[in-house]
Amino acid sequence: MRENGSSTPSMCARLCAMLLPVLVLTSMSAPTQAHPPLFRGIDLDTVLTTRDRARALPVDAPSAIPPRRFKQLRTIVIDPGHGGENQGALGVADVHEKFLTMNLAYQLRDRLQLEYPDARVVLTRYWDQELQLSERIHMANRIKADLFISLHYNAAPHDRAAGVETYFLSTEMAIPTGEEVKAVKVASRVAVIPESEDDSAKQDKAGVNNEAMMVLQRDLARARQHRNSGKLAEIIQDELVDHTGSPDRGVKQANFGVLRGALMPAVVVEAGFVTHPYEGRKIMRQKYQDRVVQALMDSLVSFDDALEMQVAQ
Repeated sequence: MRENGSSTPSMCARLCAMLLPVLVLTSMSAPTQAHPPLFRGIDLDTVLTTRDRARALPVDAPSAIPPRRFKQLRTIVIDPGHGGENQGALGVADVHEKFLTMNLAYQLRDRLQLEYPDARVVLTRYWDQELQLSERIHMANRIKADLFISLHYNAAPHDRAAGVETYFLSTEMAIPTGEEVKAVKVASRVAVIPESEDDSAKQDKAGVNNEAMMVLQRDLARARQHRNSGKLAEIIQDELVDHTGSPDRGVKQANFGVLRGALMPAVVVEAGFVTHPYEGRKIMRQKYQDRVVQALMDSLVSFDDALEMQVAQ
């Protein structure tokens, strides 16, 4: 009704003035979703929105860090281990591994996008989502990634194990010889998918029209990719030890389901033991996480230089 146009606004104003204190009191007394403390868990929704909003702020502002560019790396896939029902290890800080890897993945992604804006950085999952092991590496293959890093934290049945270690795929799985290889346990006690269920393995065995030349070319490419995976693992392991000061558990090979079928250099990083009384809590500190991220950043730069040298030879 607009017949009394002059009285309507004043009536609305008086009504709003009357209701405002009620609304304020209601909002103050309404129950809010409490964020769990640091040692009890991480609210993923808050992590996602806060990080993405923070990233959006300096887009138009000049950055204090001059942008850089990789020579060979174009697309980097970061895999936050576990997710969904697959919660991963639970350590002394009472936080499941899936939250820790998600948090670490976002920190690494943010650093890469800030310092290397031309690089394409893709996460295999952006929220608390369950993914099969084969889905993660197939995603990297589909987008023709140049690098694949699966982030994990380690666990042990006792509280004495500590340190960092880096894995790449076992030789017999990276370069199949036709002999059947039994599946073994993957990082953080997650079983791999049997070879019969891996579609890429079936295709690789079959080849293209069973042409010997195609099989030879594929095996040569796989051998090169496998060597590069080993080189990447060595670089990452050295940087992790230097930056974190954690015990060096070395570079290892394993039949990890998350690495099988990779068409690019691919590694699994175990950035510390959540079950160790001291290291398990140190992992939760931002200072330690910053050191892990810096170690991975320096590793990517060194590995990119190594790839550039290969091209120049």
